[in-house]
Amino acid sequence: MIPDSKFSDVSVDFMRSPEQVMRLDRMGSSHQTRLSFMRSLIRRMSNEKWQFECLQRDIDSDGFGVSVYAVKTPKRTYSLVAFTQDIPPNKRTDRVIAEVWDATFSLYDGVPTQEDIDYLANNTPKQEGGRFRPSELVLGRANKSLRLFEHVISSLAQGDQPDIELLSSVGYLMRTTAIYGSGKFGCADREKIANREECRGAFQIELLAVYLIRWFTIDLVEYLAKKRGGDKATRLDPSI
Repeated sequence: MIPDSKFSDVSVDFMRSPEQVMRLDRMGSSHQTRLSFMRSLIRRMSNEKWQFECLQRDIDSDGFGVSVYAVKTPKRTYSLVAFTQDIPPNKRTDRVIAEVWDATFSLYDGVPTQEDIDYLANNTPKQEGGRFRPSELVLGRANKSLRLFEHVISSLAQGDQPDIELLSSVGYLMRTTAIYGSGKFGCADREKIANREECRGAFQIELLAVYLIRWFTIDLVEYLAKKRGGDKATRLDPSI
């Protein structure tokens, strides 16, 4: 493929052919760099010493209910409002036609009041079917690994670490099946946050939601293991 010189200032000799660069084995071997979206976000978290806190955990012994996790940046606070529920086996699917999920999330701009949480409880689990406001920045959902989730809780409850080979073969405790931002379904438009320092980079607010979901998931299995195992329970090894 040779670009039209009228539309490009790049030398043709410099450009590599699609056959050379658009190969699955080559693309799959690419690694993150300092410019990668998530690394940029984590570097800012570390440099600015962001503070993380679980503001609310109102869940039962099976892990179903509502939780709120907040991150405080130098200038403002964002809160992940997480809803977890039981799913009937005949309703469980990772396909786009799914209507229910193990967990649904809203990233809230600030710290939500109980009125806000009640509003989200009636809308976030519905996902596309809900009604969202500019105070919500990201909408997301996730399903847990049936093989791994219970295994990790049971292991930690007994004071043991989960099986590393099983962890490696599955790769996740809970997997996001959608993360929506930038005005999707009534959430805040990009314009609202575009000039905030922590949001100027690409996909930073969406990846912040993903980061908080990861923290929520690990915290959830550790909490349930403690409920089940009491003093015998242990936490997930940080090296894992």
